[in-house]
Amino acid sequence: MAYQSETRAVQSGLAIEVSAAVHHMVQAIHDAFAYRTTVRELSRLDDSTLADLGMHRSAIRAEARKAVYGL
Repeated sequence: MAYQSETRAVQSGLAIEVSAAVHHMVQAIHDAFAYRTTVRELSRLDDSTLADLGMHRSAIRAEARKAVYGL
């Protein structure tokens, strides 16, 4: 019986690792989609609207990165 318990623990550990890897992959895809969407939406704004937001057109990518990734 002890052997089966150890086997289950190893399988459970592996399942948790695989689940965590899948979660991180899905999160990365979601973040990339959010980044691209943010850049696209900000790029569609005119310069005066961007200025009202306190942003220059050259800072769009940096602001999108900060908004999505917190960097």
